[in-house]
Amino acid sequence: MSKQAGVTLIELMIVVVVVGILTSIAVPAYTDHIVKGKIAQGVGALSEAKVRMEQVFNSERTYNCALKFDPIFEGTPFDIAVSNCSTTTFTMTATGKSANGMSGYTYTINQSGEKTSKTPAVSSSQTCWLLSKGATSC
Repeated sequence: MSKQAGVTLIELMIVVVVVGILTSIAVPAYTDHIVKGKIAQGVGALSEAKVRMEQVFNSERTYNCALKFDPIFEGTPFDIAVSNCSTTTFTMTATGKSANGMSGYTYTINQSGEKTSKTPAVSSSQTCWLLSKGATSC
């Protein structure tokens, strides 16, 4: 009898099935991890922008509605907008860029530090910052 060397078709199919199962688990976990990092980057920039507004208020005793935050948000998957801005109030909103896969993510903070967030996983705005893709409450 001659001894065969190599892999049988059954062994190859078992390897393909195992790789498929591992991939079906790993890819969603990886994408959730990427979204979590983008959220952290956005809320970090939003927090820094609030600190800058407070620094201006402490030195000028008024909020500067014309302050530019583009450098803080450069490279983040969020756009910044300041609304409800007066000498004593402001609301900053970071809205996810759809080109970066963050469509539907919105985070806000005001002069009092009150935070709200809206993600694709929730149907209504939450009174905190949701920090992961699937989070539905604080």
